Amino acid sequence: MKTGRAALLIFLLLAACNGSGEVQVPREHSLAKSYLEDKGYRVLSYEGEVQSYELTKDVLKKLPGKIVWGLQSVDPDRYLGKMIRVQKFVVKGHPLSKGKVDVYVYENEGEPFGGTSFPQDQYGSAGSGWSLDGKTLEEVHSVSFPDWREAWQEKYGS
Repeated sequence: MKTGRAALLIFLLLAACNGSGEVQVPREHSLAKSYLEDKGYRVLSYEGEVQSYELTKDVLKKLPGKIVWGLQSVDPDRYLGKMIRVQKFVVKGHPLSKGKVDVYVYENEGEPFGGTSFPQDQYGSAGSGWSLDGKTLEEVHSVSFPDWREAWQEKYGS
């Protein structure tokens, strides 16, 4: 009988945690988790897919798409007509805050390519947030906001 109780206790302990303390992420989004870890962030939780949409010029013309895509270091033209999936994670070790930071990883066909970040202690003042790496639009593109906006509107319209 003691062996049965011990086996039950071990089973319950294993069921309560995965043994490694690692955050569980669906297989199809494990590259996004690795993408964040490669940047030096500690993934605290996976919050799920929060959005999916086809990237069109119309998305790039309007807010918030214009600014969100302006925060990416990739050329949006590469993803026009493609499905974009946005996965939310909570991380620590991010340059924007010593606390928790919500990061939104952008994926196409399971491949992460960028995203946005919002420190949990600074919501409300962030507008469209920062790049995945905590940079402003001006820092991402090495240009002033008015110059960036003018070039963006010439390319995608207003």
